[in-house]
Amino acid sequence: MAPANIGPLKNILQNTIDNLLLAEKEIEGKVGHHADEGFHLGKFWTDINTVAKKLSFDCTKICICFGKSPVPTPSETSSLLTCVEQAVLSLVSVFHKLPLTLGITLHTHVQYEVVKAVQAVKNLLKVIKDEGAEAVCRYSTGVVWEGCQYLENACLDNKSAVLLGMKSHNSMVADAFREISEALEGDGCGWNCLIDGIEEIEDTDKWTDEDKDLIGPSVNLIKAAKILYKRLMAAIEKNGLCSSVDVVKELDQLYEECGLISSQVDVLVQDLYPPLSVSSMEEQSHHLANRLHAVLKTCVPSHVIGETEQSHIEFIQKAIDHNLDCMGEKLSKR
Repeated sequence: MAPANIGPLKNILQNTIDNLLLAEKEIEGKVGHHADEGFHLGKFWTDINTVAKKLSFDCTKICICFGKSPVPTPSETSSLLTCVEQAVLSLVSVFHKLPLTLGITLHTHVQYEVVKAVQAVKNLLKVIKDEGAEAVCRYSTGVVWEGCQYLENACLDNKSAVLLGMKSHNSMVADAFREISEALEGDGCGWNCLIDGIEEIEDTDKWTDEDKDLIGPSVNLIKAAKILYKRLMAAIEKNGLCSSVDVVKELDQLYEECGLISSQVDVLVQDLYPPLSVSSMEEQSHHLANRLHAVLKTCVPSHVIGETEQSHIEFIQKAIDHNLDCMGEKLSKR
């Protein structure tokens, strides 16, 4: 139940919360358009920055007004919330001007950040409505400011958005490789105790020496994925362009296929832990190898791979094939 001092304002706050939810769904539901005639990315970011600063200012004003006594009157509250709604609508309007021809990765990234900012504002109003004015002091308004601040300072193109996304995927793969490498220093026992609530460890929940030997090539495939991310990110940083629709599409395709690698690494790592299912390990390792090959096939003819990067690509290709051969050899001797 809302505290008494907020009671008369509850419906006003809820109406704005509902409107923000509609705005959020509209942003998420829009596919985007392809026309880019007369569009200037620099002006787009200037407009986004301006609107985000306005939204941050309006939220700060709400926090100040509700953080002191007495709380705003219904009329004052309506005025404050109208400013917030107008800022959000302006943010949505500017976002919809971003054409897909500048990059699907860029469009998706901006969409995510805009939604995050709107959600932060919506959650702030929910806290005030449900917990009262005094909750403003406890609620981290920094969440709202952080959501807006990113949009205030961002100035990306598709290349930058791809690198940001790949950095996140690379971090996931690096963590997975480190996790399984550290586990292999022992026998793998206890890895799932917290997940399954298991207190007693059975022998089947440990790797045998044979298991650890069989796992080696799969772990090396994960290492190959880690190296591929590193080399590809460096190549995009050095050679990546956004000067035409074709090169933008190449970056989008590379990013999409690289995302499949990180998700497959996650699946493979889970299958490597005891009790080891050799058939699953083999199947998921081949899936990862196929996805690595797909990325290599896509990147070789793309504009991001120059002569100096060719040797890196060939090394990764050989590493993948070598570890698949090693796996086949080990399995044939079982």
